[in-house]
Amino acid sequence: MSKKSQIANEEWDFSVLEKAPRSLIYRALLWELDREVGSGKEPFLKTAECRKALSDPSSLKGNASGVTELGRGNAKTRPFEESISFGIDWSQPRDELVRQFGLWLDTQESTGRLQVKPALGKTRDALTMLRKISIVRLKQGGFSQRVAADTYPDQKSYLKSLNRINWTTASREVVKACKKRENKLKSIERTMGSKNWKKDVYGG
Repeated sequence: MSKKSQIANEEWDFSVLEKAPRSLIYRALLWELDREVGSGKEPFLKTAECRKALSDPSSLKGNASGVTELGRGNAKTRPFEESISFGIDWSQPRDELVRQFGLWLDTQESTGRLQVKPALGKTRDALTMLRKISIVRLKQGGFSQRVAADTYPDQKSYLKSLNRINWTTASREVVKACKKRENKLKSIERTMGSKNWKKDVYGG
């Protein structure tokens, strides 16, 4: 049996995100994938961003922080048009930004023209990938399903959710997700004209 070492809960127990806003879940997934490919950052659950979001009950209802209205412009437009500036958080996935812009449209709607709301997307996919990262990190620490349950009795509920996933294929799927993320980070570097995605994405 491989040698086991205690793994900090914030490295693998993402159960606190189960009822978190979709934007926070996706942010956590990207953050942890970037850690897997070498960002060198602390666990997402330890960041001030995560602690603040989870400590504020109202934040669990979700918000449109990825699409933020910065103000209305003075540019001349045609009738029924308006010039508006937006701040976009590109760390969030496309379907989440589309959803958040839909929420913004809903707050503007007063004529009854925009009744069809955009699809909510697949939040469970992101949560499942975070669970697969949990499995990979537990396996790297030398833990099997049974040994992990014995070692972390306080996380029994979360570990039970991990048992629904094939531990054998989880590693392969995380490697595939990391490779896809690496390609995206290289694309960001090319777009930014740099060779340091860590600085481009995290500012250092």
